[in-house]
Amino acid sequence: MSIVPSQILYLEHGSSRLYAEAIQVVSNRQVCWARPTLLIQKLPENVSGATRQAAIASAAQSFENSPLEMYDLEGSPDLIWPMAPFNIAYDLDFFSLLVQIKIAPDEKRQPNSSGQLNEFIRSFWHTHTDIFAFTAANELSS
Repeated sequence: MSIVPSQILYLEHGSSRLYAEAIQVVSNRQVCWARPTLLIQKLPENVSGATRQAAIASAAQSFENSPLEMYDLEGSPDLIWPMAPFNIAYDLDFFSLLVQIKIAPDEKRQPNSSGQLNEFIRSFWHTHTDIFAFTAANELSS
């Protein structure tokens, strides 16, 4: 997979999907500087990617009635993250949801987006320690 700056990527973990924009790629170290933009939670777990994508598409079409929790991560800290777990987002649903969150009334917006992002990152780290251990070992040998 070839990641380039400005590309929209996502990480999936449990019932969550984190969308981020690639800012810079350091190919020789296999890391990506990414800017988190949108966190979606309460996605169906243990199902195909198509089923998860269908839930996101449904939320994009009926934002007000969606059971998904969506967090606007504008202003959240950037990530320096191994490239391996990222997927490239090819869907337009991401853009629709991001716009709808920006214009949504205050009662539909989810508070505490930074806390949710921190929880996602912490849980991802604990579950995928092998990815981060490999990156750290590569950093030392470079």
